[in-house]
Amino acid sequence: MEQDSCTTDKTEQKRQPRMTRFAGCLKHLHAASVIRSCTATALMVVGALAPFTLVHGFAAPPQDRPSRAVIAEVASLSQSAIELENGLSSEPREEERTRTSKTLAKKLLAQAAAVESSVTQDMQRYESETAKLMGLDYRFKGEESLARKIESDAEAQAVSVEQAADGVHDVLRYTLAVDPDRYQETVPQVLAGLTDAGYRVQKFNNAWGGRYYQGVNVQLVSPDGVPVELQFHTPQSFAIKQASHGVYEIRRDKSATTEQKDKAKRLSLAYNAQVKMPEGADALAWPAA
Repeated sequence: MEQDSCTTDKTEQKRQPRMTRFAGCLKHLHAASVIRSCTATALMVVGALAPFTLVHGFAAPPQDRPSRAVIAEVASLSQSAIELENGLSSEPREEERTRTSKTLAKKLLAQAAAVESSVTQDMQRYESETAKLMGLDYRFKGEESLARKIESDAEAQAVSVEQAADGVHDVLRYTLAVDPDRYQETVPQVLAGLTDAGYRVQKFNNAWGGRYYQGVNVQLVSPDGVPVELQFHTPQSFAIKQASHGVYEIRRDKSATTEQKDKAKRLSLAYNAQVKMPEGADALAWPAA
């Protein structure tokens, strides 16, 4: 019995430096991918070193079995590695999402740029003495603004940034300001002409009579399959929309205080109350394809 005790002590002493080195390795790992590998390795070690006895007293325990203290230390280090991985991975995931959003924004803008010339020509065909394209210099959504929209939409809808990017329809956008007395007839005429030219109406949103915004927004798909937004305004409703853009941005700004957002809402309502709706505008409709 004394000899067996000595043998066990020597085995324990040989194993202690090895376990110490292993513990030191785990403590100094920082990269998330390496932590995952070491966590799995640690768990395998625990499984391999844990005592395995089918029937106590009949199956002899392994002679080099580590102490319970060593096994507990390895398990503790494994848990620490998992916690460290979780702490390190949240920020890289956010950075990766931001990078991906920017990449997707560039891709969407490139697709829009490829068809912009032909789409702009199609829109310009509907200009007349009573209908003018407004803000044509801003027909492309800004890259930074688009990337932020993709990221914020993904967060708000609890979807991936790729799915959020698929739902963006205003990368290439146009606004046609129509005289109020010709508004009711011009909107369906323009949409009929565009559908005849190969455009598809994906969504028709009539916001006349709305609290914060008034006008008609149409989501189109060009003959080449690229999303295009077309807004129908009157000269007055367009001017008020532009004047109230600042308070609109405050309303959607996550960093704005409750007081700032409440004030922005009041101002938006005040702006919108000044808009004069053209006769019959609130009754306009168009079937989505």
